[in-house]
Amino acid sequence: MFFDPLYIVLVVVMLAISGWAAWRVRSTYARWSKVDSGVDLSAYDFARRLLDRQDLADVKIEPTPGQLTDHYDPRSKTLRVSQTVAGTGTGTEGGPRLSVAAAAVIAHEVGHALQDRERDVWLTARSVIVPIASFGSSIAPWLIIAGIVLQFFQLAVIGLIGFAAAFVFTLITLPVEIGASGKALAFVQGLGMVGERQDGARAVLKAAAWTYVAAALTALLSFLYYFSLVMGRRD
Repeated sequence: MFFDPLYIVLVVVMLAISGWAAWRVRSTYARWSKVDSGVDLSAYDFARRLLDRQDLADVKIEPTPGQLTDHYDPRSKTLRVSQTVAGTGTGTEGGPRLSVAAAAVIAHEVGHALQDRERDVWLTARSVIVPIASFGSSIAPWLIIAGIVLQFFQLAVIGLIGFAAAFVFTLITLPVEIGASGKALAFVQGLGMVGERQDGARAVLKAAAWTYVAAALTALLSFLYYFSLVMGRRD
């Protein structure tokens, strides 16, 4: 299997898809991170204002290391802002303001917080499947390989089911992210980000969405490969 030409081609295709999506989101963010959002607030103050406007005063805000690692944790009701985003905006008159890109990222995470409060069905489903998906993306491929090598078909099938769960997770993630982006655009428009600024926010959110589309495509390709591998060794 390790020298399967089809597997090599698959890896190259998946790397190309993932690489393109990552390049697009970073290049789009870089472009709009240089454009003033018109919001004279720090990243944290902006997040707090958006949360309070949605009656989400119970949601905490914390920094998180890394670049574009911003996320909302529904378990602890915490919105975490990355170093890249937190480094923009001063909230002082005459100083550099929050960029369009940073505002879009923060608004997107506030969208997730609002989904959590509204008990969004897709967000709930994603939370439920997380443990199985984690198993599917980490251990399942090894179970498939072990099942094939040991000619233990049932073990390979268990791994295949786990990998299928990981694929389903990526599919469920799409409506979650698209929904949060829709809410984010309404947030920024309500704060006066219209015209070019709104277009920029939409571009950032659309580029980010492509990373999830890419993840779903690569998960599908991987699942189809492992499925054909397992079924081909069934006899």
